[in-house]
Amino acid sequence: MRGIARRAAALRPRRRTGTVTLPEDDSADRERLRDLASLLCELGSDLLRAAERSSEVERALHDVAARYGTRARCFVVPTGLFVRVGGGPDGRGGELDFAPVEGPDLRLDQVESLQALVTRMRAEEVPFGEVRRALRENRERPDRFSPAATVLGYVLLTVGLGTMRHATVPAVAGYAALGAGVGVLRLFGDRLPAARTALPVVTAILVTAAALRWAGPLLHEDPTLLYVPPLIAFLPGAALTLGAIELATGAALSGLSRLAGALTVLLLLSLGILVGSELQRPHPSGGKAAEPLGAWAPWVGVLLLGFGFLLYFSAPPRVTGWLLGALLAERLVQSAASEFAGATFGAFAAGAVLPPMASWIEKRSRTPDQVVFLPCFWLLVPGAVGLTSVSEIIVEKDTDGGLDSLVGTVITVAAIALGVLVGAGLQRRPRLMLGEPAPSTPESLLGDDRPDDVPAPGAGASAGGGVGAGSGSGTES
Repeated sequence: MRGIARRAAALRPRRRTGTVTLPEDDSADRERLRDLASLLCELGSDLLRAAERSSEVERALHDVAARYGTRARCFVVPTGLFVRVGGGPDGRGGELDFAPVEGPDLRLDQVESLQALVTRMRAEEVPFGEVRRALRENRERPDRFSPAATVLGYVLLTVGLGTMRHATVPAVAGYAALGAGVGVLRLFGDRLPAARTALPVVTAILVTAAALRWAGPLLHEDPTLLYVPPLIAFLPGAALTLGAIELATGAALSGLSRLAGALTVLLLLSLGILVGSELQRPHPSGGKAAEPLGAWAPWVGVLLLGFGFLLYFSAPPRVTGWLLGALLAERLVQSAASEFAGATFGAFAAGAVLPPMASWIEKRSRTPDQVVFLPCFWLLVPGAVGLTSVSEIIVEKDTDGGLDSLVGTVITVAAIALGVLVGAGLQRRPRLMLGEPAPSTPESLLGDDRPDDVPAPGAGASAGGGVGAGSGSGTES
């Protein structure tokens, strides 16, 4: 009788906002647990394709499972994840499922839609079928812009990055021409999944050969200045930084996986540059090099980079102002801090400003922070510096200069990662928790006629930050 009384007390709804009251035994409905484990795997796979850190994916899945009234334990790496739901706090029991991470990275409009869905699932218990339908529709969402606009966006990305590094009128023309060619190659490559692995090498070969053949005679520019900007879509700057962040936070397997993938891409691109330099020797310049543009050119490059992101990654038009403002703010902080204490401190300061700025924008514009994070990571371009250093070592056999650049890249990536960790540590982030079942009392079994503003016995918050009635979900900061 005592056990029946405890179960009846747990099933009785409480008058407390933010509490989900469920039976103590969350393993009773095995089919529901299996469906939830499969759903969380599907959701986590899409979050990883949105370039979320593994720790953030675990946090999101934990919160969503708590909203459905059960526990979740996750093992997340960039290439796949295991999720177990249900069972006891000792990790025994429950249902286990696995999902690989397959397919290309999500576009910015898809990232925004996915984050909005996660926010809703943290706030309410969304039916499983509705969630699956929303995830499927988000993956199949067509590009917002036409192929011509997408290629134009890639041209703007290339010109923006190139102008921030080396700005002359002939160089801008070279960036635009090479960017248009690579944009067309990317357009066809995205439609041929089998060609994705070879596409970085083939693109680097063609870009290098074209720069060596035409940069000198037509543009009167050093061909090596034109190698990197057209390859911007392949540069793993965000992967390098995220890998360093995950290593610093103890996620060694995820961090090493991201860093290994980023270094592999750099090696593939450098191999393509090496092959291109062997196929085509540089042609001498036929005239005087052009004068650099003014100090305003890098700032224009930041704006071009922002518009390129909007077009190429299909960002929603309403985020245009916020995204451009964030990029300009990041560039301003990086430039001012670099003038004050050097480039390393500039990278650290820009990384530290990014999390609170993205959170501030999210609160005021309902723009998910990832939509701001990803372009700002590219703005800091550690991937571009890393490709330059690796190509110096492999192609030009400049071991001393290449190693110096490579060490500088490592320091820059570490500074950005440390800055992001510091900035994120200044924020308080709520998390849903499961509370311990409230002890049964004679009053709870006989009825509760208290006013709504008087708590019932055992209704206080549990030690874990959750609300102590049933397997309720509360919040902690």
